[in-house]
Amino acid sequence: MIRAAMTPLFAACALLAANMLPAHAGRVVADLSQSNVSITSGFHGTELLLFGAVDGQDTDDIIVVINGPPTDIAQHRKAKVAGIWINVETHIWKGAPALYQILATRPIAEIADAQVLEQFEIGADKLQLQVQPARPNPAGDMPQASALLPSLTRNMAATGLWPSEIGPVKLTQGALFRATVQLPANVTSGVYDVRILQFRNGVAFSENKTNIYIQKGGLSAIIYNFAHDYSLLYGLFAVAFAVAAGWLAAAAFRRN
Repeated sequence: MIRAAMTPLFAACALLAANMLPAHAGRVVADLSQSNVSITSGFHGTELLLFGAVDGQDTDDIIVVINGPPTDIAQHRKAKVAGIWINVETHIWKGAPALYQILATRPIAEIADAQVLEQFEIGADKLQLQVQPARPNPAGDMPQASALLPSLTRNMAATGLWPSEIGPVKLTQGALFRATVQLPANVTSGVYDVRILQFRNGVAFSENKTNIYIQKGGLSAIIYNFAHDYSLLYGLFAVAFAVAAGWLAAAAFRRN
């Protein structure tokens, strides 16, 4: 109810900002209801409201791309050897987004052609990623990213981090728009880019950017920071805690 009540206020502020822009500025402005998200032990995902205004026409389209912080993703290929399934090949995707989502007013294939979508890297299959084998290949052959990308997109879609479905963007009279950004429970900390593109007749002529800042909070943040800042002490404490827990368990069993 609070979100529903605040949406008109957000939209009015965005429209006012759009009207105050100089003639040479972009034609789309947008913001988030919340740009800072804390991951605590009870975090099960959350929703953010993206709202904005455009100086456009009723036939214009909006595409929103949420791109997570770059990370290295390992992709394994299993095979049955001597009756046992084992990893026979591993490839590392360099700088792949930890989260990749698309929101749009209608299917992106109807908004722009494949060449334009590839230019703006709109769509998981349009990402320009580099892949390399985990171990040096004696023959010097490099894997083809285009051949391995469909498998990567399927695996990431299964985790909910690269959803294959396009989320909806509601555009009212070519002026105001809003959308819901879904953050899954397994999202990682980092800075996430949010790109808002305005299309007309298959051409992107306006763009706006904002960010989502996700960081660990609560007790998990304290433990995480301590483990990274004082790794030696954390290791010693973990060993001492394991020994003490084992001794207490043994003592309890002897007593019984």
